[in-house]
Amino acid sequence: MTDKQLKLMHEISRAVHDLKSTELIFESEWLFTHPSQSLKIGDEMLHSTYDIPTGFDGFGIEDLEKLTEVGFLEKIYESEEDPITLEKIIKYKVNISEPV
Repeated sequence: MTDKQLKLMHEISRAVHDLKSTELIFESEWLFTHPSQSLKIGDEMLHSTYDIPTGFDGFGIEDLEKLTEVGFLEKIYESEEDPITLEKIIKYKVNISEPV
């Protein structure tokens, strides 16, 4: 795993502990001419409270796939990508060893 993926895993773990929920939601869409993506737990946008980078140097779907591959995340839902807005939602269960 890369340093960025380890940091993302650490920040998600902090959020799960703080927010008392193990459901992580990834949302992506196109806003005007730029892609936008976010991570949420409940109604909390994680990048606004936790050190989760966004933009060109931020996390990507490949980072979430790696965290799934190592067993930290478990994909529980994935929507079809909307052909017009390119909106997509993926829900994960965060597997952490400490109780929430």
